[in-house]
Amino acid sequence: MRNAVQPARTLTWRNRFLPPRALPVAAVIALVAAASVVLFLFDPGHYRFYPRCLLYQTTGLLCPGCGSLRALHQLLNGQVLAAIHYNALLVLATPIAAWLTVRSLFRSRRGQPQSLEFHPAWLWVALAAVFLFGVLRNLPFAHTFWLAP
Repeated sequence: MRNAVQPARTLTWRNRFLPPRALPVAAVIALVAAASVVLFLFDPGHYRFYPRCLLYQTTGLLCPGCGSLRALHQLLNGQVLAAIHYNALLVLATPIAAWLTVRSLFRSRRGQPQSLEFHPAWLWVALAAVFLFGVLRNLPFAHTFWLAP
């Protein structure tokens, strides 16, 4: 039985064009692209189908994420200063997130492990920055320094 003939593998369209382990990545890319098109075309300030911030609705306080959809809409339309006005933290964090994503994709293409290894101090710095941004944008002078939308 050692020399038994193995049945030939049939190639489906998915195996030819998209390796099985790339399917989740392709699905995420398609979802992000579709969401980006919707966000590019429809301004969150004028359309009500976007989610609203529950913290702001219940307490009147701005969370660190308030204004993120409007900031992303402005970034997609090339208006960087307007995006900074809506959520400066998001605009500053976008290049970092893009770099981490591209690095992870290149590592996976090379067969290296895809781990987000950070020194714990970086995570604490990020958490402190988000907390500080959330506190500062609720102070009376926040509109003067573009901390509040």
